[in-house]
Amino acid sequence: MEISVDNSKHSIQVHSYDNGKIVINGVSYSVPIAINAEEIVTNSAITAIKDMSIKDLKSLGFSDYEVVLLGTGETLIFPDWELIEEAQCMGTPLEIMNTGAACRTFAILAGEGRKVLAILQP
Repeated sequence: MEISVDNSKHSIQVHSYDNGKIVINGVSYSVPIAINAEEIVTNSAITAIKDMSIKDLKSLGFSDYEVVLLGTGETLIFPDWELIEEAQCMGTPLEIMNTGAACRTFAILAGEGRKVLAILQP
């Protein structure tokens, strides 16, 4: 599915997602990534949803954002309740949704100038 929100003032733009891949700035990603309005992070800190820890979120600068979107792939998968609770206690909402919804939400929030981080599983 293509995303058609004009975020031309930001350097990171999600163009589409489908079949286990996410296209950002014309490059296709089939590995877990994290994005904000200015950069793409591909590293080992982005793990499977069930293995994600608060340490992983902290390594991505979790508390520097107004909201963090967690795209869990084609289906909705919830991380451990402890992770959700710890994130909430840190004051940054962790919004869990499928990756398609996370990509669309990221495009809208980044377009509004919000400080948003999206952690996306293809």
